[in-house]
Amino acid sequence: ITINASLAGVSHKPLSRHKITYTVFENGKVEVNLSAKIREDAYWLPRYGFEYVLPETSNEFTYYGNGPFENYLDMCHAGYVGRFNSTADAEYVDYILPQEHGNHTAVKELTIGDLTFKSENMEINVSKYSSKALTEAEHIDELKADGYIHLRVDYKVSGIGSGSCGPLVDEKYRLSEKEIEFAYSFEPKN
Repeated sequence: ITINASLAGVSHKPLSRHKITYTVFENGKVEVNLSAKIREDAYWLPRYGFEYVLPETSNEFTYYGNGPFENYLDMCHAGYVGRFNSTADAEYVDYILPQEHGNHTAVKELTIGDLTFKSENMEINVSKYSSKALTEAEHIDELKADGYIHLRVDYKVSGIGSGSCGPLVDEKYRLSEKEIEFAYSFEPKN
C-alpha cells in the first residue's frame, strides 16, 4: 500500500510532502518506509513519526536502545544502550506543565503487547497520554488518560533544551532535515 500525502495546517501550504509504503507479508509482518521532503522555509520540527493507539493491556514493554531513563538528542549521555523492561506508568514524568516524557533514542527493537517493532534506528515513546492530551493540558490536574496506550515510533524527536523555562533547543539538537528517509517493521510475536 503506497500513500502519497502532505501535512499542512488549515489554509496553509504544506509543511511536508511524503510517501509512505506499507508492505504486508503473509506471516503478518508489516514493513513501513517513509520518504519525506520538508518545505525549505519551514522551521524545525518537534518530532516526525507515527503514533499508534494500543489497548491498555499493552502497558508493559521491552526495548533494546538507550535507557533506562527518558532521553532525547540533547540529554542522552546519562543513559546507555541495553535491553530494558518498562511500563507506560514508569515512563511518565510528572512535569508541572504536562509535556513530552519517556522518549528513548537509538532503539533497534521494541516488544509491546503482541507486537515486535524493529528498525536500524528509531525513537520510541510509550505513554498513557496522547500527543493531543499532552498539548491541551496546561496543568497536571487537566491531564486525563483515555484508557489506551499511545506508542510513538519516530524518525527523530528534537531535543528538549529548557524551552519550557528558558532558552530554546540548540540548533544541533533540532530536527531540521529537509529530506527524511525512515524505515521500520512490526510483526506479531511468535
